[in-house]
Amino acid sequence: MEAALYAYAAARETVSLDELLLEAMNRMPLDEVRAAVRRLTDWRLLRPTGEEADRFIAVPPATASAHFLMPAIRELHEKQQEISRACTQLSAMIPVYESSALEATGRDPVQRLTDLTTVRQVLTELSARVRTEVLTSQPGGARPQQQLDEALDRTTPMLDRGVRMRTIYQYTAQFDRPTIRHVALLTERGAEVRTVGDALARMIVFDRETAFIDLADTPQGALVIRDPSLVMFVADAFERAWAQGVAFPRSEERRLVPAPEHLRQELVRLLSEGHEDTVVARRLGMSVRTVQRHLAEIMRNLGARNRFHAGYLIHQSERHQLVD
Repeated sequence: MEAALYAYAAARETVSLDELLLEAMNRMPLDEVRAAVRRLTDWRLLRPTGEEADRFIAVPPATASAHFLMPAIRELHEKQQEISRACTQLSAMIPVYESSALEATGRDPVQRLTDLTTVRQVLTELSARVRTEVLTSQPGGARPQQQLDEALDRTTPMLDRGVRMRTIYQYTAQFDRPTIRHVALLTERGAEVRTVGDALARMIVFDRETAFIDLADTPQGALVIRDPSLVMFVADAFERAWAQGVAFPRSEERRLVPAPEHLRQELVRLLSEGHEDTVVARRLGMSVRTVQRHLAEIMRNLGARNRFHAGYLIHQSERHQLVD
């Protein structure tokens, strides 16, 4: 409708509202014709002549566009300048904040970091400063590719400097392709990697002087520990788990040993302690279905009628071993 009215007006020097109504009244109700004329005037395609309120001149689209859009374009340009100024001011504050956060972390014996950006910044800084040794524990099975990439960016320069690095994964991580590739890249540079069955808390220890552990109430946060006694406690926990771990298998070993004895022992221990399947799965870093499959095999080998009977048989077997 608007196009037909605009074409009628453009073919004339001036046109009145009545002429436009007569032109379109046979095809559209008068109310719709009036609404179409208002839209054309709003878009600046029809302009009152000034002599008569209801007489219009057709305005070229380019001219109408300039008049109609220019205020919005001007406002958008002002907003863009305002955003640019704000970004510049905020960017200037980033090093100020990071410097203050790092200073506070280095000063306090125990520091809570609840911001992921600050956690990454402090990890990067400590990785650049570490001199001799890094201990890491990564529970929960496979890790996201993005986390592996970030960790590789930090650890590669350390290993190239000759820093000794030992890492503990859970058993199920050895079947995750990104983790397998990540471990291969680390071991090529001298890192040592082992797997354990039960979970060990996520931790990173730098030179036995600074330790990172997860915050229980903030998944993306971390607790930075510099108190010597607490750092030694964390490092000792790592060493006990390391002594019980087995080397992260190569590809051919992974095919030959799908379920190592240490995993079976962990499953048996957790079963005998009466833990729920979901707890066992979380502790071992595997799915509930996989846990149930392994437990079914254990009960079958024991000849147990049910899980309670299996727990009793396991307990009796352990007592006999102690007596013998």
